Amino acid sequence: MMGGPACIVIDTAKRPFDNYEPLLDALLAKLTCLETRYSRFRTDSLISTINRRAGSGIQTEIDTEMSTLLNFAGELWAASDGLFDITSGVLRKAWDFQRGGNASPTQLAECLPKVGWDLVEYKNDAIYLPLQGMQIDLGGIVKEYAADCVAASIREAGITSALIELAGDVVVIGGQGNGKPWQIGIRDPNSSGSLLTLSLQDAAVATSGNYARTIKHNGRALSHFLNPRTGWPVNGPITVSVLDQRCLTAGAIATVACLKTDSHAQAWLEEAGLPWLMMKSCGALIDTLTNPVSQRESLTSLQTPQLSH
Repeated sequence: MMGGPACIVIDTAKRPFDNYEPLLDALLAKLTCLETRYSRFRTDSLISTINRRAGSGIQTEIDTEMSTLLNFAGELWAASDGLFDITSGVLRKAWDFQRGGNASPTQLAECLPKVGWDLVEYKNDAIYLPLQGMQIDLGGIVKEYAADCVAASIREAGITSALIELAGDVVVIGGQGNGKPWQIGIRDPNSSGSLLTLSLQDAAVATSGNYARTIKHNGRALSHFLNPRTGWPVNGPITVSVLDQRCLTAGAIATVACLKTDSHAQAWLEEAGLPWLMMKSCGALIDTLTNPVSQRESLTSLQTPQLSH
C-alpha cells in the first residue's frame, strides 16, 4: 500500500484502549481511499482520469483535498526551482525503472516538451493538462500526506502512543507506552543494517534514496531521480533522511535534496533548517539528526495541506 508495506502500532501499555479494531479498520479504509484516489496504477483513480483527459479539452473537477495537494506541489516546484515537478512522470517512457526495465534516452526529445508544472491549467476547483500525453503523479508527496492523515486520526481517537510506517516513512505519536522514546532505524543502503537509530517522540522521519530503484545504461547504474529540465537521472546523494513534525514536509525536503548534486543538496538541507542525514554520492555521511527534533519547528516556508480525516 502507498508503494510499499504499511504498519500501524498502537501501544496500550500506558493507557488501555479497548476499541482498537474499529479504529484500525477505519485507518485501513482511509489509506485505501487515498490510494484509490491518487494512484497512477489504478485506471479509475482521480490521477488517471486527469491524465487520460490530457489534450482533450475536458477539465477535471477537484475537491479541497486535491486542491491543497496541488498547491503544495506547486509551492515545492517553485521552492526547488522546478526540480520537483509532478508532471515529470512522462519521462518514464525514456527510463523504465520497473524490474527488468530499459533505458531509452532517445525518447527524451518527445517527452521533455510535456514536462512543466507551469504548463498546467489549474485553478482551485479544476485542473487540465493541455498537451496530449502529459501526466501528473503525486507519488512524491501522497504517501507522506497519508502518514500524517493516519496520525491525525489516531490522535483524535485519544491515543497518545502509536507508530505509523508507510514504505519506510515514519510518524510517531508520543513515546512508547512504557514512557521510553520510539527507536527508529535509518537504513544503511550498503547493508541490511542501520546507519543509526533515532530516539523519537512526537516526530516524523522521511527518507529518500536512489539505491532501491536503479537502471543500467551503458554499464552504469542510474538513479530513478530524474532532472525534469534535462530528463536525465541525477547524480546526487545516495540517501537523505529528514525529521520534522509533519511527514509531508520531511519527505518533500528529502526528495528535493535527492534531485540535486551533493553540494546543492547540502545547501538546500541547511536552508530548510531541519535535522537531516545525507549519504553523499561518494559514500561520505553527514549527520545532524542527533539534534532534538521534538522541540524544533520547521523553518521552511512550505505551506502543508490541511489533513483529511
